[in-house]
Amino acid sequence: MPEYPMQEHALVVDDNPIMCETLARSLTDVGFNAASRHSAQSALDAAQHSPVALAFVDVRLDGADGMALARELRAINPATEVVFISGVGTSSDLIQAMQIGAFDYLIKPFSPDDLRLTLERYTERRALKRRMERAEQRHTTLLHNIPLLIYRLREDFSLAFINKACSVVLGYDPDEATRHDNWFLSRIRMGDRARVRDVLTRAFASATPLTVECRMAHKSGYNVHGYIKTMPGPAAAGAGEPRLLDGIFVDISERVHMERTVLQDEKLKTIGAISDEMAHELRNPLMAIGGFARRLHAKVPDMPETEIILRESRRLENLLDRIRGYLDPVDITAEPLHIPPIVSSCLEHHLPVLEQTGITADIELADMLPRALGDPEAICTILGILLGDASKALAKQGKLSLRTLSTPKSVDIRISYALADIRDIDPERLYLPFEEGGFGLPLCYKLIKNMDGLMRVRRENGNAVFTISLRRT
Repeated sequence: MPEYPMQEHALVVDDNPIMCETLARSLTDVGFNAASRHSAQSALDAAQHSPVALAFVDVRLDGADGMALARELRAINPATEVVFISGVGTSSDLIQAMQIGAFDYLIKPFSPDDLRLTLERYTERRALKRRMERAEQRHTTLLHNIPLLIYRLREDFSLAFINKACSVVLGYDPDEATRHDNWFLSRIRMGDRARVRDVLTRAFASATPLTVECRMAHKSGYNVHGYIKTMPGPAAAGAGEPRLLDGIFVDISERVHMERTVLQDEKLKTIGAISDEMAHELRNPLMAIGGFARRLHAKVPDMPETEIILRESRRLENLLDRIRGYLDPVDITAEPLHIPPIVSSCLEHHLPVLEQTGITADIELADMLPRALGDPEAICTILGILLGDASKALAKQGKLSLRTLSTPKSVDIRISYALADIRDIDPERLYLPFEEGGFGLPLCYKLIKNMDGLMRVRRENGNAVFTISLRRT
């Protein structure tokens, strides 16, 4: 017989003491830690004390049902393998034994060879179960740790399953996500939600994969860019059972960030080239026009046209000065910084200006943020420009929001205010470089680029949103 060096616990339950002790000794001889019991209750007590790997149970015990006892033993430990022993093997007993999950049935008296074959089958069965457990464990480990968000949706879009990558990609624990019925769709940014809902609805009836690009909201508030891809499966597990939809979410935020960085760099180069050409081409004729207007005004001081020419000349000269300031080199020394204290220090100087104009500021500076590369003076300059622009653009009682937050690649400073609160200014002018009134976005872009950062200006849900992204160290 094979030996069992693992010292697995075996239990023999038979109301015949001789039979019980003999079988227990045989099991002990081949390596089991075997115990013999003569009643159902004593067997249950033994099973509660130590996990039983293999149980030999007499079908008919005095005052007890061996079949019922086997069910109770497996209720205590579902991994317990059961072998029934009986003096008479009826078809009814065999059927019940199969229903319970017994893997063998020995008829008394049985020979050593019968026992050996039973133990060999147990060995094979145990090895197969362990291979299956290892395969299932590998599958589970892969499913939960693969760097993709894997989900399963019901038809009402509630989550039936989501893997542990949810914690890394979106900042939510899987249990936390599955507790809320509308969690999945609520994480889709509002501007993308209707489009994603339409794709998912069609995916339940589609025999081919469907893909949609969207933005999901991380628990910390920043956008996670990616693709939702559905995987077609069976319509339902059975008649009357709901359909389920499997799919993945692929995080492409880093690629989007890199594309924006390259695009922003090209835009800055283009702005620089245009600015240089404008400054060069306009400077001489503008000075000539201004000089002519001043001489004419000196001769004919009451002529209104000369005032108009002089006023417009001064405006254009100021514009050229701003352009020339953009072209001037900037000395930036980027170093690892804890951003919130720097922002807080800058706000001490700029918030009073907002308060004087009747603007309310909602400030939220996260404390536990990683360090990021930046230059304190440059950061304060950028905030000064953006907050100064806000003070000029917003009407009284307007509201401004400023947040600091962390993404996997950056620490962000986000300023936003409602476009509806802007006074006497076309909202589009907020996004135009070198506009009259200050809006110094080109200088902001330049300073941030020199800190190896990224700046984004966009409309979002009726708000103007300015995001400064500084690279994490």
